[in-house]
Amino acid sequence: MVFLVIFGLIAVVVIALNMKDSSNLEKIENHFKAENCQNIVYSKGIYKGICENKIMQINNSFSVDLEKNKTTFTLDKIKNLDEKELSIIVNNSYIIEFKDKKNKETFYKSLKEKINK
Repeated sequence: MVFLVIFGLIAVVVIALNMKDSSNLEKIENHFKAENCQNIVYSKGIYKGICENKIMQINNSFSVDLEKNKTTFTLDKIKNLDEKELSIIVNNSYIIEFKDKKNKETFYKSLKEKINK
């Protein structure tokens, strides 16, 4: 009986955390849509997107504060792009990390196209 109560509590906590996480996801997606971002990739706990005039990264955390969890880099300040393994390095200082090579290559290609417009 005690095990059933403990198991029930664990199940309730897992369900509550899952519901909280999905509301964070919706909040982040709406923010990317509002900023007209495309090529949104989720990797290593961070959402990355190429917006109208900037690159935006938002950390996914338990409570999302879009101002504190967001980093941006404006496209007009990009002088050079480098690829290193699973990262894109902008101006030798701003690093965008990826989990797999396919996402990195797609993001890199889109970023190059956006810069060259």
